[in-house]
Amino acid sequence: MKRQFFAASAAALALTFAQNASAQDVISATDDVTVLEPVYVTTPLRRETTVLQSTSTVTVISEADIQKSAARDLPSLLRKYPGVNIKTNGGQGASASVMLRSATAAQTLVLIDGMRVGSATTGTTYLSNIPLSGIQRVEIVEGAHSAEWGADAIGGVVNIITKDGSFCENGKNVCTTVEAGVTYPWGGFGNVNVRGASEDGVSFNVGLALLGTEGYDFTTPASGYDEPDRDGFLQGSFNYSISKDFDWGRLYSEGMYARSNPQYDGNSETYGASANDSIQTNGALKVGAAIDHTEDWSSTFEVYSALDYARNFLKGSSIYTSQFNTVRYGLNASTQKTIWVGEAKNVLSLGGEIYREEVDATQRFDQSARNVGAIYGQYGLEWSAFDLNAGIRHDSDEQFGGATTYNIGLGYELIEGLKARASFGTGFRAPTFNELYYPGYANPDLEPERSRSWEAGLNWQPDAGTEIDMAVYQTFLRDMITSNASTGYRPFNVDKAKVSGIRATVSQALLEDRLDLDFGFEYRLPENETTDEYLVGQNRLKFTVGASYAATEKLNLNGDIEYVADRWKSPDLPEYTVVNVSALYQLDSAANVKFAVENLFNEDYETSLGYKEPGTTVTLGFSRTF
Repeated sequence: MKRQFFAASAAALALTFAQNASAQDVISATDDVTVLEPVYVTTPLRRETTVLQSTSTVTVISEADIQKSAARDLPSLLRKYPGVNIKTNGGQGASASVMLRSATAAQTLVLIDGMRVGSATTGTTYLSNIPLSGIQRVEIVEGAHSAEWGADAIGGVVNIITKDGSFCENGKNVCTTVEAGVTYPWGGFGNVNVRGASEDGVSFNVGLALLGTEGYDFTTPASGYDEPDRDGFLQGSFNYSISKDFDWGRLYSEGMYARSNPQYDGNSETYGASANDSIQTNGALKVGAAIDHTEDWSSTFEVYSALDYARNFLKGSSIYTSQFNTVRYGLNASTQKTIWVGEAKNVLSLGGEIYREEVDATQRFDQSARNVGAIYGQYGLEWSAFDLNAGIRHDSDEQFGGATTYNIGLGYELIEGLKARASFGTGFRAPTFNELYYPGYANPDLEPERSRSWEAGLNWQPDAGTEIDMAVYQTFLRDMITSNASTGYRPFNVDKAKVSGIRATVSQALLEDRLDLDFGFEYRLPENETTDEYLVGQNRLKFTVGASYAATEKLNLNGDIEYVADRWKSPDLPEYTVVNVSALYQLDSAANVKFAVENLFNEDYETSLGYKEPGTTVTLGFSRTF
C-alpha cells in the first residue's frame, strides 16, 4: 500500500513536470506571460505575504465566494474545499469540527482574527456558532505551523477574518446592507451590516444577525441517543471593527459575539436522561496598535480575550445539568524589519505572547487555569526567483514545561509562471483540561503530542485564467494521546501515527472569464504505526468540483459537488456525493436575490456515526444596500 502511494505520487509529479515542460515552449514563444493577480495572506507566516511566497499550501475563501455559495453556515462552507474534513453531529447548529490532513480537531488550530477561540476543555472550536454573515474571508493553511502559532497547529490553521470597514461602492462614506430570507426546513434569517470610512482615516463595520431553523431529527439508534423530535437552532450574533489611521500608524479594535440555542438528543433508554438542550456562547475581542517606526520597520501590540461557554440542560428546564466554560486572556507584541541587500529583500520578525486559560465546569478539576508564554522569530528572503522562510518558537506551559518548534520553507520559480516549493516543520498539541483533570477519566502526567511534517509542491500559472497546484506531504506523530478499557479510559501517551497524502487543485476560467471551474482532489493514508492499522474514520479520498457561470450581466449561477469515499475502517460510514446549487440575481446596483439548494439530490449520509446530515435544504434571500 505504501509503495503504491509513493509510486502514484511520483507518477503524478512526473506527469505535472512533463506538462509544464511542454508548456515551457509555449511560454517562451510568447513575449510575456500574464499570471494571476497575487493573493495576499497573513496566516502562513504571521505577516503579510503572497500565497506563493508563503511556501505553504493555502486556500483563501473570499467574501465573494461566501456570497455565491449555497452554504448556510461555516461548516457547510468549509467542507467544499479539498484538504478539509468536516465532522458534524447533525444539521445547522449542531457541534461541528474541522480537521486538516487527517489531524484530529484538537490538532487543527482555529483562529478568529488571529485569536485562539476554542474550548480549553475539549480542545475544539464550536464552528456552528461562528456566524457566516460576519466573515470577510477565511484563510486555510495546511501542515504544521506551531512555529508561528504555537500549540495545536499540527494539521494546519483555519483563520476566520471578520468584516472590516471601508469606503462604500456607491460612493457614500457610510452604507447599510440589509439581508433577510427564509429556509426549508422552515426557518429564516436576517442581518444588518453598517460600514464606512472617512478621509481622515477612520473606518468601521458593525453587524447584527439573527437566524433560526426548526431543524430535523438528527440522530439514529447508532448514536445511543435517539429521540423522535426535531432538533432546532436559534442564534443571535454581533460583530464590529473600528480603526483610525495616524501619521505614526494605526489604532484598531475588532470583535465578534454569538449566542445560540442548539437542541440535540441527549436522552436514551441505555444511558438515561442527561440533557437535550443547550446554550452555546462564543466571543472574541481584540484591541491593538500598529506603529510605523520607519518605512521598513513596524511593530504591533495587541491585547485580546476570547470565550467559549457551553451549558446543557433538559428541554423545559432552566437549570443546566452541566457546563464547560473557557475564558482566555492574551497579550501579543511583535516587531518586523525589512532590510534590502541589493535586490534581496530580507524580512526579520520577532515577537512574544502570553495568554491565560481559565475553565469553569460542573465537574471540579484539580487545576482550573494555566498560563502560557512564548517567544518566536521569523526570517524571510525574497531574492530573484527564490523565496526562503524560516521560523522558530518556544512555548512555556506551566502544566507540562516547554516545547520548541521550527520550520523552514523554500520556493523557486523554475520558469515564469511555474514555481516549486518544499517545506519542513514541527508541531505539538497541548493536552486539554479534560484529558489532564476530568474527575475519574484523566491523567495529569500526559505529555504533549508532537509532530514532524514535510511537503513538496508545484504551482503552475500558464496564463491569467489557469492555475494548477499540486502537493505531496507526510506527517509523523508521536506521543499521541489515546485511551481504552484496560486503563479505565484514562488517557495516556503511546501511539505513533503517519499520514501520507497527495493533493491537487485546478482552476480554469473559460468563455472570456464568464465561467470559472475549480477541481480538487486529495488522497490520504492515515496509519497508526503502533497497531499497524489505518486510523479509524479518517477520509481517504475526496473529490470536489465547483463552477460559477455569469449567465447574464445580472444572473450568476453556481454549483459545487463533494465526493467522499468510505472512511478508513468505518463500514458504517459509506461514500457519499453531495451537490449544491445557487443562483444570484442582481436586481439593480444595490439589490440582489439569492436562491440556493443544499444537497440537491437529498443524499442520505453521515460524517459522524449515528448523526444524519441535512437532506435537501432550500434558501431564498434578499439583500439591499442603502
